[in-house]
Amino acid sequence: MKNYLLIAACMVLNPCHAQNGISNCGTGVNDSLSVAYSQALSQLVQSRDAAVENAEKRAETLKLNPYFFRLMTPGTYYNRPLHQVMGIGSGEASEDDSAPTLGGLEATKASDYALAQLYVSQPRLVERTENVLKEEPALRKDIDTPVTPVEPKLAEKAVAVDLDTDVPDTVVIVPKRPNFWKVKGSASLQFTQSYFSDNWYQGGENNYAGIGMLTLEANYDNQQKIQWDNKLEAQLGFQTTSSDDYHKFRVTSNLLRLTSKLGYKAAKNWFYTGQVMSYTQLAPFYEKNQRDWKASFATPLYLTISVGMDYKYKSKNEKVDLSVYISPLAYYMTYVNRLHSNHYKLLDDGTADLDANGDYQYFYRYPATYGMEHADDHFLHKFGPNLTVNSKIVIAKNVTWTSRFYWFSNFHSTLFEWENKLDFTINKYLSANFYAYPRFDDSSRNYKKRHGYLMFKEWLSLGLNYNF
Repeated sequence: MKNYLLIAACMVLNPCHAQNGISNCGTGVNDSLSVAYSQALSQLVQSRDAAVENAEKRAETLKLNPYFFRLMTPGTYYNRPLHQVMGIGSGEASEDDSAPTLGGLEATKASDYALAQLYVSQPRLVERTENVLKEEPALRKDIDTPVTPVEPKLAEKAVAVDLDTDVPDTVVIVPKRPNFWKVKGSASLQFTQSYFSDNWYQGGENNYAGIGMLTLEANYDNQQKIQWDNKLEAQLGFQTTSSDDYHKFRVTSNLLRLTSKLGYKAAKNWFYTGQVMSYTQLAPFYEKNQRDWKASFATPLYLTISVGMDYKYKSKNEKVDLSVYISPLAYYMTYVNRLHSNHYKLLDDGTADLDANGDYQYFYRYPATYGMEHADDHFLHKFGPNLTVNSKIVIAKNVTWTSRFYWFSNFHSTLFEWENKLDFTINKYLSANFYAYPRFDDSSRNYKKRHGYLMFKEWLSLGLNYNF
């Protein structure tokens, strides 16, 4: 195969030999090869000398011929070589007839004669047809379209430039340090409304509800080793109620949480990290038809201090942002500050007793709700492992899922929280939110009395939203 390809190449370089030797190449292959090689060298020498004497003419005759690719492809049967030898269609003009000449013969016809000789003498080397080759992606037809040059547009009027402007001898360069801080936030105000007619067959209580949410973030990243993330979250929601004799509004959502996390890079996505998280309520919370509040600002107050490793991942398209913080040892504190009055005491929760007037009155021992054993306790301290997972996933163009998973255990009690928020962005200022919040805490027997340790909160709302 190699010998015949070389013979074909030499025939292209020496078309005269291709035309004369088509009848005697079937025998004496080695002698023909030597003769063809010698004549090809002679032809190249003559071509070189002619190029020196007449460069312009030589440049015109040595243009690249795209039809030579037939000699470089694996054995393929082309229609044109045999048609040319047998005189089929010789009187018709084709696009190949305009091919450049080389040594007085059309280069394309020389390559056709070489291929025809190959078909006759070595048919076993021809493995496919021209139609199969055209189906392969290597041959492109779009390059046949001529390229239309674009005329450059000059300016209608020259702009005068004063090159004699005085430049001060001293140029003061004021270097500015890059700003490694990134501050962002979001605020939303959502509303819901329910109405029931007096004769509604199932009954119901008319109410209006609203919730405001604010998130502020200030993150530091020096693009080398240190990252410091700070996040402040606030939620406050109210609902009107007509069945409460003491309060026109009841709190439905009540949260103030601050999280600060300082990390030093250990590996590609791993950071040695220390984390401080504290959260409490913004407004007092009352049980229905009760004067004493069950929770208020800093009562209870939760504080977690921990050290561990933080794995951070952010996709290149910024659709996935993940942080997995693992701490083998964390300090968990609960603080309660109760105000005592002359009429109410902090007794066992949910029990009835006689008050000073001899009437039965329910008393609530709220510190027990937060895991404390005695009414006079104000602090509860725990030590154990901690896991915090924060994620933000852009599900679709206008749908974002934000999640926070928190777990702590001192091997006597366990607490986990899983906050999930789906944001459906309608436009720049209008959005809908779906919020689901399961929580498990077996640190207090009071939780089990109130339908078990597993709690759940959920809402769906529509309202205003603004990101900055």
